[in-house]
Order: sequence, then C-alpha cells, then structure tokens
Amino acid sequence: MRFSRDMRRCVPLVLLVAVACNAPSPAFRGVSPVRVSVGGSVFDIRIKGRHAQAIRVNREWAPRMASVAPRAAAAIAAVSGCDAPRLWGDQAMIEAVLICTAKARAAKGVARPHVCRAVPTQRRLTEMACQPVAGESGFSMKIELGASG
Repeated sequence: MRFSRDMRRCVPLVLLVAVACNAPSPAFRGVSPVRVSVGGSVFDIRIKGRHAQAIRVNREWAPRMASVAPRAAAAIAAVSGCDAPRLWGDQAMIEAVLICTAKARAAKGVARPHVCRAVPTQRRLTEMACQPVAGESGFSMKIELGASG
C-alpha cells in the first residue's frame, strides 16, 4: 500500500522534470525558438536583444562541452547573423552575448565551422571562447521555423 502512495507522489514530479527539459531560462521566456540542426546536434535557439540561448534538444551519448560548443556557436551565428565569441553553460543549455558586424550579418543562415577553447573561470559553468573558421563547413544545417498564427 505504501509503495503505491509514494509512487503517486513521485509521478507529478517526474512529469514536471520531463516537461521542463527544453524550457528556456527566465530571461528568454516568451521568446519563440528557432530549431536548428547543426552537425548532428539539434538546438532550440532563442535571441533576445544582444543575448542568445541554445538548448540542445536531441539525445547524444556522453556529449562534452568541447564538442557541443562549436555546433552551438554555429547555430547561434546562423540564426542571429551575429558572432557568439563567448559561450557559457553546459552541454544542454548554452548562452552567449552577440557581437553583430557587417561581415557576420552577411553570413546569416549559414552554419560556419567554429573553433572553441575552454576559458578558466571561477564560475561553476564552463565558459568557452569561440571563433568562426574560414573554409568549407563540414556542418549540415536544417532550420525549422515555428508555426505562426
């Protein structure tokens, strides 16, 4: 009897956690995402002012920030038309400050390859410095716009 009562209490908590998996942080609440697939990772990208958030929504086996960050930077740059030179967060949710230049805006809609390196920090989240790299992109990219209306 006790087992079923405990289970009834746990089910709503488990459902709440499952529903919140790709929910944006409070700063990006109400911003419609653009779903972008870059190099095997799928992100929901939200842009608000000079800030961007990338939430990885697909399953990947043991992703590392060092492998996810370049794809997130490419997705953010492709959607925003701005560079994302500094990223922070973890493998699931990455945020960035955007720097918009004429050169970056010209590449909007193109997933450019990025090179990222870890930056030492006192914070708990990993911080990465990323730069676009010249040359052919090995990324395949697909952008899904949300339904309007």
